[in-house]
Amino acid sequence: MIAVVLAPGLLCDDRLWSAVTPLLAWPVMTVDFAEDDTIGAMADRILAEGPQRFVLAGFSMGGMAAMVAATRAPERIAGLILIDTHAEPETPDRSERRARQIATADAGGFARLVREELKPVYFAEPEAHPEERRLVSDMALEAGSLQFRRHVQALLLRPDPTPLLPALTMPVTVVTGDADGLAPPEAARRLAGSVPDGRLVLIPGCGHMAPLEAPAAVAAEINALARQLEPA
Repeated sequence: MIAVVLAPGLLCDDRLWSAVTPLLAWPVMTVDFAEDDTIGAMADRILAEGPQRFVLAGFSMGGMAAMVAATRAPERIAGLILIDTHAEPETPDRSERRARQIATADAGGFARLVREELKPVYFAEPEAHPEERRLVSDMALEAGSLQFRRHVQALLLRPDPTPLLPALTMPVTVVTGDADGLAPPEAARRLAGSVPDGRLVLIPGCGHMAPLEAPAAVAAEINALARQLEPA
């Protein structure tokens, strides 16, 4: 039976997938990027810890690492699920915002940054999903400012992923919320259209946290791709 490997995003751990994994019909493992400081190191961790052949689902930053892992070992990655992520190069505005966020966290303002700047943009509706919002805060605050610095620097320094996309020849499902402001639908559409075998799935009324906002929809796409790729 084919396995599924789950890769989390910035300031997330395996709790990100807590509502998804019970719905999956395949052996599942998650990776932890807490100690990694480049997207390449995250990709290497996926390959070092994953089984010989697997379906890889990456969320946000984890989706960026998943794309790199798939280009490094395409014979091992049977299929990709890229969730709330994009393959756009860094822009000056985004780089400036990331650098400012690092400075705020380093100055002792990490908890305020999570509360006032990060968490408000994660979900589609301001008052919806209160338990999931608490979970996002818990994961972020437990990860802490040093991990935040490592991962934001990894995002700042990542190379332009555009040249990698034609090498993603395995089936790729791009899943994003239609109200995702961080990895918006237009970026997801470009990503799905830039790989040889891409498919776009938009989740209505969902923001950036699809594994928490719409776990059944995410699990359904992972199950469908794994079923397609399961050896006869």
